[in-house]
Amino acid sequence: MAASTSTCLVSQRSPGLPRCRQRSANHTSHDRKAPIVSDHLSSPRALQDPVIDLTDLYFFPVPDSPGRLAVVVNVFPLARPGAAFSDAVGYRVRLAPAETGADGVIRAKRADQVTLDVTFGDLDPATGTQAGSLRHGDKVTSFRTGDGGAVESDQVSVFAGLRRDPFFMDVRHEVETRATRRIAFTDPGVDAVAGQNVLSIVIEFDAGHVLGTDRPAVWVVAAETVSRGVPNARFERLGRPEVKNVLLSVNGNDTVNKTVDLRDLYNLEDAFAVNPAAAAAYRARLDANLTMFDELDDAITWPFAPGRHHPLTEMFVNDHLVLDTTKPFTERGYLDLERAALSGKSPATCGGRWLNEDVIDVLYSVIIRGWDGVPIRDGVDHATIPASPKFPYLPAGNPNPPVPDPGVPAGKG
Repeated sequence: MAASTSTCLVSQRSPGLPRCRQRSANHTSHDRKAPIVSDHLSSPRALQDPVIDLTDLYFFPVPDSPGRLAVVVNVFPLARPGAAFSDAVGYRVRLAPAETGADGVIRAKRADQVTLDVTFGDLDPATGTQAGSLRHGDKVTSFRTGDGGAVESDQVSVFAGLRRDPFFMDVRHEVETRATRRIAFTDPGVDAVAGQNVLSIVIEFDAGHVLGTDRPAVWVVAAETVSRGVPNARFERLGRPEVKNVLLSVNGNDTVNKTVDLRDLYNLEDAFAVNPAAAAAYRARLDANLTMFDELDDAITWPFAPGRHHPLTEMFVNDHLVLDTTKPFTERGYLDLERAALSGKSPATCGGRWLNEDVIDVLYSVIIRGWDGVPIRDGVDHATIPASPKFPYLPAGNPNPPVPDPGVPAGKG
């Protein structure tokens, strides 16, 4: 197993079930007083083991480098110096060509998928680093964690290690918004993530080398944490931010599954091929919660007939980021391709998700006011230290991260 410094690790001897191995001063306990944000602490299982806990996924064209793309996968919320990746977990990025259905929903094509698999070895006590391996197809790139171990090349570059958490959000007022059924955000808001760290995996690559020179333009991406070995088990999966913590929350609106936390079940699903039987439960939860959000401003933006689904439900059931790989980098583009497909318009940007984009404002504006309504703001517009346009993008980890706000609940379904 990797290292005594990363306390709560998935056991290699029990690949289907996470369990805590050992504790140290470097471990951040996932108690229920830690904040819930983006995909952080987003299921009962994730609360038990930070090394499987995906926090955020980003997919964007590399600034000023045509034909080059970047994927950032963050795990281990509230990580402290000394936190380590698990040698029993595979950190996987899945990319697939996109297709748009007659309903305007962008879905993954089952054929021609590309997988990027990242694995780690034991922590070296002398250097505090881990050996890592990135595999795509029959190609392998070896690296070590930390700045000194990053690999940069024309074909594939990779970095892994402790970094500042780039996510930003006023969590306390988001929780209050759902609890009181009113828009509770203030200006300014309080960033619950300020100063916190994650373990980050950054992969930058030539699109022709990894996706093929005759590739289609639009691709979708999802991230997973999986067990290594046989049988292979999926622990978590992640596409868009806040699908689990906000849109699939147990808010008391869903009359079909009023008190059931669906998120661990949701994590087991193939992001590109959700089980139709289980999808009915996710649709019921999304219909109910999206209706609640729509009513927060006492106006109905998203009407739908009895027996039909909310107009955004199917988009969120197909939970992945969407990027036009042929368009240049832009700082704002989250949900732009989805909006264009559902509206029958041409997209204005490449879509995807950039590290500094205020996706919470985008999400709340869309689900409450629609694509073109008056925007909703949570009062937190950027991270304390924004990401850089240069690889590996994220600021160095905070050596003394703050204690999380004890007044914000965690793991709320």
